[in-house]
Amino acid sequence: MQNFSYYNPTRLVFGRGVETQVGSVVSEIVGPEAKVLVIYGGGSAKRSGLLDAVHASLEAAGIVVLEKGGVQPNPRMCFVRETVDWVRDQGVRAIIAVGGGSVIDTAKAVAVGVEYEGDCWDFFEGKAKVEKALPVFAVLTIPAAGSEQSTRCVITHHGTKTGIGTELIRPRAAFINPERFATLPAWQIGAGLVDMCSHIMERYFSKTDATEYVDGQCEAALRTIMASGLKVYNDPSDYDAWCQVGLAGSFAHNGYFGLGREEDWACHAIEHEISGWREEITHGAGLAVVIPAWMHYVSGFEPARFVQFAVNVMGVEPREDDAETIRLGIAKFAAWTQSVGMPGTLAALGAEDCPIEALARHCCRAGTVGHLKPLNVDDVAAILTGAAGNV
Repeated sequence: MQNFSYYNPTRLVFGRGVETQVGSVVSEIVGPEAKVLVIYGGGSAKRSGLLDAVHASLEAAGIVVLEKGGVQPNPRMCFVRETVDWVRDQGVRAIIAVGGGSVIDTAKAVAVGVEYEGDCWDFFEGKAKVEKALPVFAVLTIPAAGSEQSTRCVITHHGTKTGIGTELIRPRAAFINPERFATLPAWQIGAGLVDMCSHIMERYFSKTDATEYVDGQCEAALRTIMASGLKVYNDPSDYDAWCQVGLAGSFAHNGYFGLGREEDWACHAIEHEISGWREEITHGAGLAVVIPAWMHYVSGFEPARFVQFAVNVMGVEPREDDAETIRLGIAKFAAWTQSVGMPGTLAALGAEDCPIEALARHCCRAGTVGHLKPLNVDDVAAILTGAAGNV
């Protein structure tokens, strides 16, 4: 096991009606009579009444509220720049995201952009290091990305989908009311479930030895997400199942499941190429296609880890031939993703015409991706070809 330092200052406020506590918590952290910017996506936050509840809670605490909607899935740098230009001189002291991962990531990018004299994209290109950021708060509407507790932020710009990571953008508080998830469309539920599983799996599939404690935590969380996720997919009104999904998904990406181990992140790198190329593709749906193809390609390099996954997560009875155990584990995982409405091939994803070779080159523009098995351009192309069902 590797040395590590773990610090998570996010205050998690969880349960029925917690959006009414936003004002008191924000006021406690940034001070009374502050001015804040509330960022949201489409009209669902307004139609559901959540935005009004957050606004009322903030105003009751004496906080001045600015609002800006319009964040799109696979959030764009153009929106970040526009928002930074608008609020830079308005004395805003915090950014509050009301939405899912795209809205929270946008809030994080705005939080660093407002405190930087140059172009915010500099951080994503590696031209500048984040040294200051406004406090970020998250009111979650979709349990998926885990951005409400994470140090990460992913933004798309002219076909490039990439991210930054710093403790300065980890939200100060996250508010999760599982009641708010009951009206989510089936497609968003399924994609969110795959996304949160992937955040754990990117950490679980590791060559680091002596990680039994964290392995067990990963395996329990994955089993919980899969079982409770199927319940909420079939019955979105199941509050208790949403509690399990919402809590597991929030911890999936806050660093806990990666303690003391080398992480992988190849599947995310590959999927970011797909949804960066065609921005209307949902990230979690893309992962549902990429992950099984990646598993088939790399499992032979670390078979013991994939046997462990098949047995401890997917419930496969061990076979005499490890390769058969692994194959069954991958098949059961792929079947689960399809049981929650996710596609199984690039064609089903709407990416049959994706330029595989070009995406592979762009994916590996800075070198190999992943750590369980470092992948070069040919490897990524082979995985994408597998995802197309051509192998």
